[in-house]
Amino acid sequence: MPKSRGRKPSKRSKRQPGRPGGPAVVARPAPVGGDLDDAAERRLFAMPYVDVRIGDEDFVDLDPDSEDERSLLIQGEHPEYHDALEDPDFEGEIDGVNPRLHLVMHEIVVNQLWANDPPEVWETARRLRDAGEDRHDILHAIGRLVVGHVHAALRNEPYDLDLYRSQLDQLGRDGLIS
Repeated sequence: MPKSRGRKPSKRSKRQPGRPGGPAVVARPAPVGGDLDDAAERRLFAMPYVDVRIGDEDFVDLDPDSEDERSLLIQGEHPEYHDALEDPDFEGEIDGVNPRLHLVMHEIVVNQLWANDPPEVWETARRLRDAGEDRHDILHAIGRLVVGHVHAALRNEPYDLDLYRSQLDQLGRDGLIS
């Protein structure tokens, strides 16, 4: 289990307010460099939580700057997969979804947002959010694009960043992201 800021993640018995059945929502200081307001907004969108419950354990004050702790926070957003993820032999699907693959896609999108690389991911997410789309639905919609590029890479096809940027630009312009 990753440590929280150089220490074991804290456990807390009381649930924190926030996403129902999920992690607590908290504000964090903006990262250093560039447009601080935009970077803070982007990172808060990418990972709005620092507290998470996984199974019967509450972890508080996780550091979303740490990829390991960010991974825990993403896992915490998906309580429907916790039991399956606890079982190292689980290889199936839940409601037609492979939980491990699902979380990997979330991680890719959140990491792209966190690093602002490519910046079109944030431009797309912000456009969709401003149009009233839900954060989790936005992550899924971008993740569906990522799946296509990962699948192409598995077939030894070269990564096409221009295609990805074009797909991001078109995402939701037909009014549908789900």
